[in-house]
Amino acid sequence: MLKPSPIMTAEDVAAAKREAETKREQLQAVSKARKEKMMKLEEEAKKQAPPTETEILQRQLNDATRSRATMMLLEQKDAVKNMNQMMLYSKCVTIRDAQIEEKKQMLAEEEEEQRRLDLMMEIERVKALEQYEARERQRVEERRRGAAILNEQIKERERERIRQEELRDQERMQMLKEIERLKEEEMQAAIEKKLQAKVLMEEVADANAEQIRRREQMKVREKEEEGRIADYILQKDLREQALLAEKDRIAKEKEMETARLRAMQERAADKQAELDELRARRYQEAKEREWRQKERAYAERQSAMQQELAQARTAQQAAKLKQKAEMARLEHDEFHRVLEVNRAKEYEELQQTVNSMTLNSKYKEQLLSQIQANDERRKRERQAYLEEGARLREAAEKEKQLLLQIKERKLGELQSAGVPSKYRAELEKMKVMPK
Repeated sequence: MLKPSPIMTAEDVAAAKREAETKREQLQAVSKARKEKMMKLEEEAKKQAPPTETEILQRQLNDATRSRATMMLLEQKDAVKNMNQMMLYSKCVTIRDAQIEEKKQMLAEEEEEQRRLDLMMEIERVKALEQYEARERQRVEERRRGAAILNEQIKERERERIRQEELRDQERMQMLKEIERLKEEEMQAAIEKKLQAKVLMEEVADANAEQIRRREQMKVREKEEEGRIADYILQKDLREQALLAEKDRIAKEKEMETARLRAMQERAADKQAELDELRARRYQEAKEREWRQKERAYAERQSAMQQELAQARTAQQAAKLKQKAEMARLEHDEFHRVLEVNRAKEYEELQQTVNSMTLNSKYKEQLLSQIQANDERRKRERQAYLEEGARLREAAEKEKQLLLQIKERKLGELQSAGVPSKYRAELEKMKVMPK
């Protein structure tokens, strides 16, 4: 049977955490010491191995770079700056003395140079006059040649202008001929149109004449028919009255026949008008059928567009619903993922708490080890402090010797530059004090 876990107070938990932190620091210190030891062993191995040619060149380059950097750093020191100021002053006064002496020599040389320049200027003046006269002669000759070339260019331009005028005249003549040809073609076309119109008018006139002739024939036939009817009526009046009923019947039949004939004549006369009306009615009916077809096609297109729009709206709504469902699914998955992560984190923290509780028994040992490590660290820091003091004293001595060398080098530079000893005395008396 498992024993119940002891209940730990907040102090016990904090002590367990401190114990775990101390153990982790000790492990890190051991790892760091092991790493430093490995690096030292690697450095010693590199020192014992013979350097390659590339390492030698790189070392020389590094030494030269360090040397230049050291010199630049030394030049920034106050003592070196004072030396540079003294050197600059010494050089300035030396240069000033040399300039005074040089100025005296320059005055004498300048007088001699002035006399020589006067003579040279006179010689140059004579040469300049001769060159001017030669240039004038050359300029006159060039102007003469230029005038001849210009005249030739003017003549050439005139010839070119005449040639261009002739070409333009030829183009104008060709254009006029083309215009005349087009006019003739237009006139011929107009004549042909007039002839066609005349032929058409003649055909129309013939048709009208034929129609008039037909109408005249119909009138003649009507007159003949009327004459026959009148003759028949006259014969009818001369007949005997005995057959009055038969005559009346015959007369009625004749009248009906006459009406029929007249109707036939009128229909023959109006046949062309009826045909025209029939054509117009058929044309109107065709137009109405075409309009109805267009309206039907337009209505069908509008209906198809409405159907497509409705389908597109339905598809868009379905896509929106699908997108919303996908977003809801993603949010649901993200919620469960965060929930699982939080559960895992809580379990890990609980596991760490349990582990820290198990380390409570080792806290004293770790505390003693930490105290011992702190003592060793303080001893190392004290030793490093003493070594740093010795290193600083050694560096100060080296800097002093280096400044003395720089002082001697700068004095040598002044002496090599010819600076008198009276101007070097201040730099010689300067005391070098390293910082």
